[in-house]
Amino acid sequence: MNVLKVGDKVSWRGSWGCEPPEIATVENITINCVNKEGINATEVEWYKVKDRSVIVGLTNGHWAYGDQIRRK
Repeated sequence: MNVLKVGDKVSWRGSWGCEPPEIATVENITINCVNKEGINATEVEWYKVKDRSVIVGLTNGHWAYGDQIRRK
């Protein structure tokens, strides 16, 4: 199955996707988000990681919406 998991490395773009990509590690995943609140998860299918309904916390001290990250 094609899933994003806590501990995976991703390509992340800060400033809502406007900054150059950086490699970061996923520290936590929140799914089914509404106003930045949702359900904590340890993994999510990549096809769902496309908009603001998925938020990931990163070990570089930042967080990102699903549309700000890509598979590494």
